[in-house]
Amino acid sequence: MTHVSTHSRIRTGTDDFKTLLLHSDVFVDKSLMIQALLEESSEVILITRPRRWGKSLNMDMLRKFFEIEVDQEGNKLAEEARTNYLLFKGGSIDIGFNETKVLYPLKITSYPHAMKRQGQFPVILLNLKDVKGSSYQEIEEGIKDQIITLFSCHRYLSVHLAASGRLLDNAQKEKLQCYLDGKLYKNDLKQGLRFLSELLYKHFNQKVYILIDEYDTPINSSYIKFGNQNESFEEVLELFRGIFGSALKSNPYLEKGVITGILRIAKANLFSDLNNVREYTLLDKNFTQFYGFTQSEVDDLLSKVPTQTEPAKIKDWYNGYTFGGELIYNPWSMMQCLASEGLLDYYWLDSGGTGLVDKALLTDSIQSDIQTLLSGKGLIRKLYKQLSLEKLTENKDLFYSLLVFSGYLNPMLVNDDPEDLKYILTIPNREVRGIYVERIIDWVGKQLRIAPSAYRDFIGLLLNQQLEPFVAQLRNYLLNATSYHDLSQEKDYHNLIGGLLAPLSNRYHITSNQETGYGRCDHLLFPKVGYGDWAMVIEHKLATSSNDLAATAQAGLEQIITKKYDAHLTTYAHIKKISCMALAFYGKEVALAYQVEELSGAR
Repeated sequence: MTHVSTHSRIRTGTDDFKTLLLHSDVFVDKSLMIQALLEESSEVILITRPRRWGKSLNMDMLRKFFEIEVDQEGNKLAEEARTNYLLFKGGSIDIGFNETKVLYPLKITSYPHAMKRQGQFPVILLNLKDVKGSSYQEIEEGIKDQIITLFSCHRYLSVHLAASGRLLDNAQKEKLQCYLDGKLYKNDLKQGLRFLSELLYKHFNQKVYILIDEYDTPINSSYIKFGNQNESFEEVLELFRGIFGSALKSNPYLEKGVITGILRIAKANLFSDLNNVREYTLLDKNFTQFYGFTQSEVDDLLSKVPTQTEPAKIKDWYNGYTFGGELIYNPWSMMQCLASEGLLDYYWLDSGGTGLVDKALLTDSIQSDIQTLLSGKGLIRKLYKQLSLEKLTENKDLFYSLLVFSGYLNPMLVNDDPEDLKYILTIPNREVRGIYVERIIDWVGKQLRIAPSAYRDFIGLLLNQQLEPFVAQLRNYLLNATSYHDLSQEKDYHNLIGGLLAPLSNRYHITSNQETGYGRCDHLLFPKVGYGDWAMVIEHKLATSSNDLAATAQAGLEQIITKKYDAHLTTYAHIKKISCMALAFYGKEVALAYQVEELSGAR
């Protein structure tokens, strides 16, 4: 169910459930997640999804649903005074300035079993998205601030519990005061969630929901900053093992725990001692429909929210994910697009990247695979639900698992062998494709030491058939950039030229080592219909010496002609000219031989 008013005021960028309901006229109802959680048999669940996929908003929805509302003295509010109840049940709610807003009942109201539990539990919500730092001490201070804030929300406990001798002994009273005063040591940080859950249980006589959002942010940022062998990284892991373990393992005051993040990190062993945790990734069916927008939800949105862009184009930009067997749209991008009246843009890219992914996408060894992905083809890989960060560059399956779980690739199951599941991985949509284009341009820039703007001018020479100026510029870049040792094999040059061409795949068909004529050509570049009439055949050769460059280039050109590498291109009616060019390389030197064919009209 999508609620939309005639004005279509759209609030974006908020993780506050109440704010979204009260100040946005567009709302996609995910409240049935509450029923799914109540039906879940596991005491603790871990849900992993990409960034900006609704994790924090859903966490706040759970808090607003289950949390007992109290006054400043910690007394339960009467039902008629509870605003959270109205968020779900619906009704008229005060929004200030003598104005009210009428809310619709949410889907969860159809489940009496669930509604009986609305507002009946203490809730602890720990959000770790901002717990980062350049040292272990900064991260410890970050989690200390979070723990102090959690206790500060329940200052009434010091009055009600400390005043009752039968509920807290003197040591516990002193301990509570230390948390309220912020006088905490490392062990206090580890025990904080468990101690607070005990206090809340004693006050309300009800077990506690513990919600931990963005659990992996401190771990991921620490790995990027310190590396996995650093002592500070181990200190961070040890701290959070203690926090999660004390709160979620054998905690008699725990009703249920929900943890969210992007990745499940293998070496961290954050949950290894917990036998009550069940994980749901984007490969699993459970909870799939509650993260991202389903096809029916998007159809509903596009039918009610006016845009200046055709719905089909919006779908083409932001769909393409198949999570748990269901087509899912990126919710952040969809809402940003609708808020901009249908303007197609790279909203997810601009919302901030994942440092691990950004770093990994610049790895030399995967550039040929990125070129394959940009050409529209897929990669068949095994996926790991738990990632070993230190092995990302050694194991390609781990690397592509990182891209899948971070939202950069779409997985489609290709077999049903439970012992050897394989997935075909593709770029999900045009928005994400733009991310790959930017990263491969960054990689080319790193190789040639040029800025993105210089790349565009450089590749423009090739597309305008200024072949000799293009090669002259390439020669200058090679002389001033890459190490001689980085260009020792023909595949190194093949990778470099492929990287130069790959960003063009939105307008050009690009093939690599594809059989054509009487052999396999290094690269074919030809325009899609409506994007020009000039195609290119490119062959690379490795010369044995600098004196042999010209002859090697000429031999490459003759190979193109005699093996008829242009045969495939002549079958396209819109292609009028073909440039056959051979590049010969020796270290940082390059030579060119080429000829241009003009095709007759009748073919």
